[in-house]
Amino acid sequence: MPDSTEILHGNVEMLKPDAAANWTGLDRIPFEIIAERFLDLEHEGQTATLTVSLAKPFHIEGKGWACPYRISALGRDHITPAGGADSVHSIQMAMHMIHNELSGMARHHKMTFLGTTDFGFGRVGGSEASIAQCPVMNMSVSS
Repeated sequence: MPDSTEILHGNVEMLKPDAAANWTGLDRIPFEIIAERFLDLEHEGQTATLTVSLAKPFHIEGKGWACPYRISALGRDHITPAGGADSVHSIQMAMHMIHNELSGMARHHKMTFLGTTDFGFGRVGGSEASIAQCPVMNMSVSS
């Protein structure tokens, strides 16, 4: 069987992550899409679509949680597992890493989401988290 970046395992794709960011030790990681966002990317005078896909987090024994994400544009895929202490933290870290990658790309390409330059991927922990209000108890959840 020829080497492929994609293998189907049941209904879940098994994708080969970028080697430089693959801390998992796995040759292929499960990639079951849970959310996607589509951005407009201007390239050589034309508009293309940049797709950001988040996959379902999974646990790696002895290493923690991973939330894989994929950034696809212009025929190229960048697949990276973001690590975290639990599944929620791995999603937060994926959002943080996506923010950083898109910010870097935006220095070289004009990119928009719904006509704005706010792509909607935030950093982990910002000042907003330190003054959050609990919607159930209506009290501060500051640490």
